[in-house]
Amino acid sequence: MSEETDFFRLIGAIGDKAALFSAAGNAARKAVNEIVRAQLIADGTTLDEVRQIRTLLGPAAFAEALDGVPALKTKVLLTRADPHGPALAQPGDRIKALLALADGSRAPAAAPEKPAKKAASRKAPAGKDVAAKDEAAKDQPAIAPAPRKRKITGRAALRVSEER
Repeated sequence: MSEETDFFRLIGAIGDKAALFSAAGNAARKAVNEIVRAQLIADGTTLDEVRQIRTLLGPAAFAEALDGVPALKTKVLLTRADPHGPALAQPGDRIKALLALADGSRAPAAAPEKPAKKAASRKAPAGKDVAAKDEAAKDQPAIAPAPRKRKITGRAALRVSEER
């Protein structure tokens, strides 16, 4: 067969005459699963496409195809389909989450809310305000910073431990 052959058209033609190819039923199942797995692990596959594939195949065939996806690829697919969802450690949990996302019983997690930004403090302009702050600072007693604790090492540490 040449490169110009449309293999998807041929697969459709074989599907239309399934009775003629009855001995190849298992091979057809394997071929469908491989085609679906290849599409699921492709880089650009979105959650909408996963849902369309499930609708096309039906729940049982989709679950069978998804079950054969390697664990690492399942993690990548789940992260792509639900980027803000919980990180699931077990491959079985990932498959259950993908099945729930595909059938619509679970929606993708919403993005976490970002904390409110603090207002940026601005320097006071030079002039009257600076003089007023200096006057207020003179009225209040100065508070000395707490003395820093020194770490005792070497001979001083030996002396302290001998004294105790």
